[in-house]
Amino acid sequence: MSEGKRQSLNRLLADHAPGSLLPTSWLTSHGYADNLLPKYVAGGWLESAGYGVYRRTGAESTWADAVYALQKLLQLPLHVGGLSALDWSGFSHFMRPGPKPVVIYGPKRPPKWAPHVVPRHRLEWHSDSLFDFPLDASIKERALVELQPVGERHWLLFSSEERAILEMLDETPTRASVHEADAIFAGLVRLRPARLDTLLACCTRYKVKRLFLALAHRHNHAWLKRLNVAAVDLGRGKRAMLRGGKYDARFQITLPADLDAKLR
Repeated sequence: MSEGKRQSLNRLLADHAPGSLLPTSWLTSHGYADNLLPKYVAGGWLESAGYGVYRRTGAESTWADAVYALQKLLQLPLHVGGLSALDWSGFSHFMRPGPKPVVIYGPKRPPKWAPHVVPRHRLEWHSDSLFDFPLDASIKERALVELQPVGERHWLLFSSEERAILEMLDETPTRASVHEADAIFAGLVRLRPARLDTLLACCTRYKVKRLFLALAHRHNHAWLKRLNVAAVDLGRGKRAMLRGGKYDARFQITLPADLDAKLR
């Protein structure tokens, strides 16, 4: 191996810990030639993790490795959101038990390798069309938060609690239940009204806004008094979360009649 190739290998090993996921397109754009990659595999430094991505050998990859590869290496506008962000924020005890996908949001689907590259933690992409932000990136950035650490190596972009609960409500009742959302609301004591006002103004789904306000009034946290509810466009017509429920006339939405019962 030439000195230049050895330096490239040493740089690869020094910069990326065992288990790191390295997209082929990122490798080739950072000076690792196509003809070198099979040699790295033969030498035991890399292994194929699927079409279009390699794994640094020596450890299993985590979901955080996969999200890091998407967010930081490929620079894709993706974030961990919805139920996954709430889980990370400490609300997992309100959710149904068992394995859950890691939900990522963004304008376009990630590469084909992304959903299954970490079999135990499937990445599930959702469109971020729930919000229509003005052409001002700072508004969007204020609705997200950078968290650290995830594991020992990564900073990853997550939805804030304010954005995550709205994303979760958009998934009800198909992927999450209203009962789960209501239980999580009980713990949402630290939401920021200014951020909620921005998100509700940019939210494109009347159902989500109505459900958010109906559940918020059920729990009546201190932040609700500072929320500009009158400015929220709730659209027209009734919305039903399920048949045979209890109608909330204030927000024109039908909720489960047994929300006050213990979450099972």
